[in-house]
Amino acid sequence: MKKKILLVDDHDDFRATVKNYLNKHNLGLEIYEADSGEMAVLKASCVKPDIVIMDISLPNENGIEAARKIREDQPDCDVIILTLFDVAIFKKAAEKIKVKAFIGKNDVYDQLLPVIKGCL
Repeated sequence: MKKKILLVDDHDDFRATVKNYLNKHNLGLEIYEADSGEMAVLKASCVKPDIVIMDISLPNENGIEAARKIREDQPDCDVIILTLFDVAIFKKAAEKIKVKAFIGKNDVYDQLLPVIKGCL
């Protein structure tokens, strides 16, 4: 059975880029998308992803709060924060909800694939 990833970012182009990058590496993933924190929580409750890749800055509900809700509902789901905001307060909040990794968007091509493989 394919592993499921929920990719959450409010920028369509960035989601498409990450999705294409993951598909290129033939990891056998089913990739779902959401463009807000609120939509991420709803989709995660239906899809039951194995991994969530979450931006912090999202409309309606920030990524940290959405990730917290997803982890409460699905404690075995790995969350990867992928963001432009490499700020200590966000990292500390991410640590509280036990995210798998906190990756800057500038480092996506260096760090994301090894973290995902570690989750799989």
